[in-house]
Amino acid sequence: MALAITTSAYASPSLVGKVITVKGPIDPSALGMTLPHEHLFMDFSPLVDTPEGWREVGEEKPSTPEDIAFFNAPLTIERLGDATMGRENRDNRVLNDEATAIKEATDYKWAGGGTIVDVTPTGIKPNPAGLKRVAEATGLNIVMGSGWYEHGYVGNILDNRTVTSMADEIVHAITVGTGDTGIRAGIIGEIGVKNPRREYEKKILGAAVNASLRTGAAISIHMARGFHEQVDTLKFLKAAGADLRRVAMGHSNPIADNMPLMQTIVKQGAFIQFDLLGEAPHILSEVPDHDVAVAILELIKQGYVSQILLSQDVCLKTKLKAYGGSGYSYVAEQFIPYLKHLGATDEQITQMVVTNPRRLLTLVEPRPVPSSAGKSHP
Repeated sequence: MALAITTSAYASPSLVGKVITVKGPIDPSALGMTLPHEHLFMDFSPLVDTPEGWREVGEEKPSTPEDIAFFNAPLTIERLGDATMGRENRDNRVLNDEATAIKEATDYKWAGGGTIVDVTPTGIKPNPAGLKRVAEATGLNIVMGSGWYEHGYVGNILDNRTVTSMADEIVHAITVGTGDTGIRAGIIGEIGVKNPRREYEKKILGAAVNASLRTGAAISIHMARGFHEQVDTLKFLKAAGADLRRVAMGHSNPIADNMPLMQTIVKQGAFIQFDLLGEAPHILSEVPDHDVAVAILELIKQGYVSQILLSQDVCLKTKLKAYGGSGYSYVAEQFIPYLKHLGATDEQITQMVVTNPRRLLTLVEPRPVPSSAGKSHP
């Protein structure tokens, strides 16, 4: 198929083989243990605070006087139990305390961590300057994402944008810096996919593929829950020209009991990312960490250890240690020892938490952008 190359700038060849952190490019060997899907700063509030706005993000707006009062109250210790079990609280949905972020990230460093990937995209309030200050205070490598979240958090601001102009924005974030901050992104995402057949998702996925080809950066997908949505997302990415080996399909914990779907992901070369580890179990829990661990061992047995990523997706205060959660160090402190208890070897652990994320984050040679990129439909 003939290729029509976009006229927009490509990434500098000097970036190939490097990892871009918020403090600048580094050698991939400096990453160490890496969490590929976290949030140090974010605001998880729906864009439109109405019942319709909440339904757009798949949730129900608090409506009774008691629930409204709980939602608007600060997240204090007497409210932690209910909030951890899923009762909505506005304060719980906001991570904006820099001192807490530094302390929690330092706990991860003490547990052996080297790198955190913050994939907070437009729509849930990324904080580039805050990430750089955390990196400077902790000595950790922090890699920042770039892209757009689900429509219910972003709204209609992209309606009149072209896929190419959106891709240009991501390319600028990677090669120059996000906005006018001068702080550069090192991964594309998380890209908020809910239904890959909708125009909104087609645009943000198309822009992600375009920018990935032009920069050599990988794509991190906020994966929809349904079987068909996940398969269609992979089909769209492939049809748009993406190298699926440069794609991490996130939030895979709920499909850990669905081996055919997991095989659909890994057989196409994509990373399968179990990034919901360490969540407190409750009545709405889908697949417990034990079952995820068993699924991981089965995938390893089938020969897919080089495509598995592990993380926690800290995105609420109740996931922080300061609020009774497991923090950013759960994988290192608890999940890895449990995998070893079940039979995983040190070599396999290193592959999943060091080698695989290093390959994901290392920029590869840019490639031509097909004329159909961003226009394909599954």
